[in-house]
Amino acid sequence: MEIVGYISQSVIETLGLELKPNTPVFIGESNIEHIKSRHPYEYDVYYKDIGTIINSPDYVGLNPKDGSILFVKLFKVNADYVRVAAKITSGGKCFAKTLHSLSTCNAERYIEKGTLKRLDIN
Repeated sequence: MEIVGYISQSVIETLGLELKPNTPVFIGESNIEHIKSRHPYEYDVYYKDIGTIINSPDYVGLNPKDGSILFVKLFKVNADYVRVAAKITSGGKCFAKTLHSLSTCNAERYIEKGTLKRLDIN
């Protein structure tokens, strides 16, 4: 298990979370294996950027199904919207559970509906 990022004050405020600023986001071996097997392209291209996606996302949201925190970054080189979903355990630890691309039309629909909110970094 390793720390791959931290939840910023701006993410906490934007989503109305009850967390302390700089709450660490961990990733476990099983989550890494999930990403490798289910999302091999994203693992190969973006896993090295998982900390950047969490620490400085362009958009954030909450998954309405399970309450996980969604961190989304637009990578202009490949025009990929890449999402990291992180879940807070009952013990209060936060774990990155997946990393994958969103289609541009899905990302834009989520932004339009307000599921994903633009993160204003001061």
